[in-house]
Amino acid sequence: MKYPLLVLNLYMSDVNKPSNHSNNIFKKILLIIGTGGLLLGIPIMFIRVPPSCGCGDSSKATVGRFINAQQAYFSEKSVFAQSYRLLELGDGDAPTATSRYRYTVDMSKDKSFIYATPIKEFPTDVFQLGLTKQGFNSLIGAVAYEQKNKTTISIMCRSEKQTLSYPPRPIFKQGNFSCPIGFVSIK
Repeated sequence: MKYPLLVLNLYMSDVNKPSNHSNNIFKKILLIIGTGGLLLGIPIMFIRVPPSCGCGDSSKATVGRFINAQQAYFSEKSVFAQSYRLLELGDGDAPTATSRYRYTVDMSKDKSFIYATPIKEFPTDVFQLGLTKQGFNSLIGAVAYEQKNKTTISIMCRSEKQTLSYPPRPIFKQGNFSCPIGFVSIK
């Protein structure tokens, strides 16, 4: 009878002691989880997310307001406004810069232009480290008086590629505007 108690006693003492075998399995599991987490974690940093500045892209609306204001000013005065202040859209010489765009205007009596030039690229990776970046497209707005039909014509153009470059002027030929090379017309 003492023999089964001895076996039971040996068995119970082994249960209370951690075995090297279970420690090795635990270490291997931790190693696999850690390696897998590292292998998944690095690519996650490159996942592209939209810029999180909390601001919408208002450049198209700003350019559109400028064009509409110049057309309204011309219908009242028969000339385009020579300054941005005369359009009553703001106090400065051009629309206020945003976190994405800098605006410049070029005005004369018969033509008027507005340029929206991107300021910088924004990081689009998950942790905002700059591993991936997103730029923005340049915009140009133009309005002119077309003498043949005695009306104003306008165009809004966006660059086909993201750029930080100042956009060229639209081309005005035979009473019509066309976008410069590398730009497309937008509404």
